[in-house]
Amino acid sequence: MSWAYLRQFPSLVWIVILGTFMVRTTFFMVWPFLSILLYRDYGLSATLIGLILGATAALSTLVSFYGGWFSDKGGRRNILLFGCLVSAASVALLGLSHQVGWLALGVIGSGLSYGLIDSPGKALMADNLAEPKARELALHLRYFLLNLGAAIGPLLGVTYGLSARQETFLLLSASYLLLGIVFVIGFRLAGCHTSQAAGPGMRAVLRVLWQDRGFLLLIMANLLLMLVYAQFESPLIQYLTRAGTPEVERLIGWLVTTNALTIVMLQFPLLHLTARWSTRHKLQLGVALFLGAQLQFALGDTAIWWHWIVAVILLSVGECILFPLLNVLIDQMAPGHLKGSYFGAASISGLGVAMGALLGGWVLAHWGGSWLYALMALLCLVILMLYGLSTRTSRPALVRAGP
Repeated sequence: MSWAYLRQFPSLVWIVILGTFMVRTTFFMVWPFLSILLYRDYGLSATLIGLILGATAALSTLVSFYGGWFSDKGGRRNILLFGCLVSAASVALLGLSHQVGWLALGVIGSGLSYGLIDSPGKALMADNLAEPKARELALHLRYFLLNLGAAIGPLLGVTYGLSARQETFLLLSASYLLLGIVFVIGFRLAGCHTSQAAGPGMRAVLRVLWQDRGFLLLIMANLLLMLVYAQFESPLIQYLTRAGTPEVERLIGWLVTTNALTIVMLQFPLLHLTARWSTRHKLQLGVALFLGAQLQFALGDTAIWWHWIVAVILLSVGECILFPLLNVLIDQMAPGHLKGSYFGAASISGLGVAMGALLGGWVLAHWGGSWLYALMALLCLVILMLYGLSTRTSRPALVRAGP
């Protein structure tokens, strides 16, 4: 892939890419430690924490689908600015409130940040980049900087003592406000080039999506993949915390940083090494690495840090292959006038995060961590089968011929 395509990136594409980096850096200063804060300072149970985080992911999924469709129907600008404003308000509530009810509302409301910004943002990049290779590079670069922010954020949070303090959420709120202001400037500079024709109604979009069986199989596989990946977040943190792991906050910070640094270091080298591989073989390798990570989590000793670091490295290399590839596949499958709707529909996989947080909390409370991750290893085999079916399923002519 040629870096010369960077010259084709207009200002709005750079705003999406660099805005993702800014927001994610502040996000990861505190969000990975939210479960600790809710458990330590407010005494919430594993199941209740899982329920709150699961509801957040579910809301994010629902809003992302409608947000993507609305960005096709009414334009990207309004939905992106509204998303920045609502996200800033919700996150500020987390930084200012000291009552469980308001905190839960802030956590759930913060799910809007993904639903109203992520899918329309990726569709906005597709709008402004006509060359497929340029769009592919933009999606990879966006994902790269997202993980660079995830690497820097936890270290900054731990270094400056911000990791489990509510006040840090105010920094995240400010970053959303700043992103909104930059979007206003970017759209104003782009002028008439940001206008677009009104997209189709919801019923027409749903009809197209239902006919595209290959895309539906991809969504099903992605949903289960996100369910498995969700066990790296809140359930793993709760597992390590409740098991009495020494210096658990430091270990969590290093695991999150290891995940991000592995992706930062390997994403583009792996992209180069697998450039001639078929999509099917890339998917198989990525899922196999996920499976290996789940087995390592299941067998890990909470007193030995390197067990968990090895598992995270396996997971991260698999993520490095799979996650950018899935965004590229969605962009390739989507008709030009339905980019937002397809990215929004693909966000249904976010239900896997909701299900994963809830299922992980329940299994952890009743059966323990080893059983949880053994179950996730079995799910990886189902995911492998679904991806295989997705790549072999023929797609309707209406979708293939889309502009």
